[in-house]
Amino acid sequence: MIVTPDANRRNRREAIVAAVLVAVISGWWGWMSPPLWFLLGLSPFIYWWVRRRCLRRLAVLAQPFPEQWERILRTHVAFFEALSDPEKVRFRQLIHIFLDEVRITGIRTEVDDTIRVLVAASAVIPIFGFHDWEYHRLSEVLIYPDSFDNAYQSNGNSEATALGMVGLHHLSGVMILSKPALLAGFDRQSSKQNVGVHEFAHLVEKEAGEHGLPPEVPWSAVKQWIRYVARELARPSKNRAHFNAYAYTNEHEFFAVLAEYFFTSPDLLKQRDPVLYGMLRDMFHQDTSGLLTLAPRRRPRISRNAPCPCGSGKKYKHCCLRDSAQPGTQAPDR
Repeated sequence: MIVTPDANRRNRREAIVAAVLVAVISGWWGWMSPPLWFLLGLSPFIYWWVRRRCLRRLAVLAQPFPEQWERILRTHVAFFEALSDPEKVRFRQLIHIFLDEVRITGIRTEVDDTIRVLVAASAVIPIFGFHDWEYHRLSEVLIYPDSFDNAYQSNGNSEATALGMVGLHHLSGVMILSKPALLAGFDRQSSKQNVGVHEFAHLVEKEAGEHGLPPEVPWSAVKQWIRYVARELARPSKNRAHFNAYAYTNEHEFFAVLAEYFFTSPDLLKQRDPVLYGMLRDMFHQDTSGLLTLAPRRRPRISRNAPCPCGSGKKYKHCCLRDSAQPGTQAPDR
């Protein structure tokens, strides 16, 4: 997603080659049939068409990162806080590009900067170990006020238990997330569950199947994973590892649930199954156990009327406390 100098030069070469090729073909047609000389005018358009996304991303990356987004990341996202300064720069860039290219829409609920940044962080965390790889089809994330059912309805009925979903059929290219569950997943006191990371892990798996694995993922790690999951799902329930039971729904949910463990409670995952942790480390190309041990400890409790530690000058209750309010809890099922 980030346009490196090498990627920019490669894109420029591709645009020049495409424009020249169109010019040559148009010139040949124009020589054969003079009225077609006007096709030469397509060359600049072709050059722009090939360059458009790269140029847009360069323009986005040239903009300053909003201070409010920075405060949200530092307040809510332990993964970000644990990164080195150069890695933080790259994380911010990925957030910036994601929020420029993917719509985040509230359905009967407000979507503020906190929600938008946490959705983007959910997208960036699973792919942070990859370079030159991205989500190809995601165009919009819908934020629901609560859980929802299989008909995408959120009306409080007993069947509305889903907290997140990657859309199918007419909702292809759309993700749905429960707002309370998204917030709860980034609560520093929560563990093992993060619905945003869960759903984006599904997208990582889907993208890998449709567009190929990221270059950083060794095929040997994938084969080892496939064998492990088949063996684990075949076990009687009493002999299964102590993970969220929802993981055993199918191989796709197993991957997404274990991704939650890997990015939210890696030490616990490593303690329960070091081999499994190693496989996920190789596939995501990240060592989250080593990383999150560097995350700052949770700040001491702050009085509601005290100045907000983010430096905004407002009282805590009118600033970050309000941003982190969580109207609900996260259920175990997706």
